[in-house]
Amino acid sequence: MPEVDKEQHCEDPKPVARLPLFTDCREVAGDVACPGDSGYSTIPVFGRTMRLRKDSPAIMLMGCLDELVNLTNGIRLNFKNELKVASMAAVVMALSMQLNAYLVQGTQERLSKVKIVETLLETKVSDLCSSYRGDVGWIVASTPEAQAIDGIRVKLRECGRVASSMLDKYPEVDNIIKVLNHADKLVAQSLYCLGGKVYKSIDDVTGALLSSALDNNA
Repeated sequence: MPEVDKEQHCEDPKPVARLPLFTDCREVAGDVACPGDSGYSTIPVFGRTMRLRKDSPAIMLMGCLDELVNLTNGIRLNFKNELKVASMAAVVMALSMQLNAYLVQGTQERLSKVKIVETLLETKVSDLCSSYRGDVGWIVASTPEAQAIDGIRVKLRECGRVASSMLDKYPEVDNIIKVLNHADKLVAQSLYCLGGKVYKSIDDVTGALLSSALDNNA
């Protein structure tokens, strides 16, 4: 086995060709420095530029809405052959992007665009469930399609909770909370029409789950 040249082996690796920097980053003494490295970001919130910690509620809400965009886009692509699911995911994706834009801009013009998409979501769910005549109660997704939509419902609710933490400082966030809450209820309603299993109570759900688990172990 050939001897390893220890001096050569311990040298720092040669730098690879540097990628183009983002427009707001700069190179300082060989290192790349970007805004936000200090743990703070300077961003507009409802049209007012602020310097905020990255764990501030406003930035957390931007992140939650961004995650909702990512989630719905994945569902839109993965269920492209299930048009009911893909189209609903696409509408919620558009709604999330518009809400994030409103969070940044805070204008009535942007809010009106949010409302247009919200109305479209209501129309989609109304059309989907127009013929539903089944029971209502505790609903559990029983198909992959319904489970994907339930994931959207959970993320909508999470973003709503984050938005609520901003109320004391940003009264305009009330508009976002109302839209998220309405969208959450609409998406929950759609589960009845996409293969959800309805139970009378949480105890009935628990019993069915435990029964299924015991049968599988038999």
